[in-house]
Amino acid sequence: MCATLLEARSLFLGFETDFARDNLESALVYRRTNPPFFSVLITGIGKTNSALFLEKYIHTYGCPEQVINTGIAGAYPNDTVKIGDVAVADEEIYADEGVQTEDRFLTIADLGFPLFLKKDKPYFDTFPIPEGRTVQEKLSAQTDLPVHCGRFVTVSSCTSSSELYRQRNRQFQPLCESMEGAALCHVCTVNDIMFTEIRGISNFVGPYDKKNWQIEPALVAATSAVLDYLEA
Repeated sequence: MCATLLEARSLFLGFETDFARDNLESALVYRRTNPPFFSVLITGIGKTNSALFLEKYIHTYGCPEQVINTGIAGAYPNDTVKIGDVAVADEEIYADEGVQTEDRFLTIADLGFPLFLKKDKPYFDTFPIPEGRTVQEKLSAQTDLPVHCGRFVTVSSCTSSSELYRQRNRQFQPLCESMEGAALCHVCTVNDIMFTEIRGISNFVGPYDKKNWQIEPALVAATSAVLDYLEA
């Protein structure tokens, strides 16, 4: 699954096979026409698009065994992560669902309102991805690229100021952020689907300056990692 056609194009080149294209309302589904069968779903940017069209895909084509979310991500600066590296999620968090008070941000968990119950277990804003470390280990054995694993946050408003960076970094200690991951993990948790998130680092969060983004190296890294994962 990708948010944009730009993120999906390099995948198509890497698969070296034919795809049949379907329109799923405003989303696009590219179905591989020979074994092994799988689809590439392009949803559009953001939590609503990604969750909505994954559910529509499930109702139209049936429940997949696994969903792999890929694309670019912004990293939270640290001493080890570099642009062009690969990042794998072992946890996803809705980082801007809640209440902003004058002195702090209150998450859904802080407010005590679960998003849903599953087998009597309440789910708030956090979704564990227990296979994340295994995915990292597989990729590290398959690729020469640096592969990091950790907590991802999902946001509607990207972290593009020093103040917001400090707030989110202090509260969540994330590896990186995107605009779709937690919503997709949410849907997969509800539907008992294995969820994997593999992204390439295109930029560092903080003061917004798109001149510093390196989208192409991030897409190459993400595509290479997804192909290696599928071949492992």
